[in-house]
Amino acid sequence: MEKWRFERVKKVLKDYNDTDDYVSQIIKSIRTPYKETDINADIKGTKKDHDTMFGELWTIETHKALNCLKRNKSLVDKLLSECGSDTETIIRELYIKKFPRYTMQGLVMNHKVNCGRNKAIKLRDQFFEELDRELDK
Repeated sequence: MEKWRFERVKKVLKDYNDTDDYVSQIIKSIRTPYKETDINADIKGTKKDHDTMFGELWTIETHKALNCLKRNKSLVDKLLSECGSDTETIIRELYIKKFPRYTMQGLVMNHKVNCGRNKAIKLRDQFFEELDRELDK
């Protein structure tokens, strides 16, 4: 696997826990945009837009970064539910946790996974390749 693909998958896994926060921040910025104070606000006849709610919902539904974050999270959820328990332990411990306690060797030595180091690396690489394939679709 190419290095940039490997790094892309690692970034998606690192952002997995914070995805909900990112989504809520984007939605908040869409719903409450920054507006400069209008010095002429007290003058009658200012145009009011009564269709702002529709515009906000449309922007939220079509926002590319928002949709990408939601899609990435659902892909990781799907793949974690389909993979075996050893693969899930490896991915969660090494890439999803904010402060991982183990390395790949540590997982094997402390019997957190029921396989050897080479098999653990192979399981990780299979997960990464499948996630990379799903991200390209």
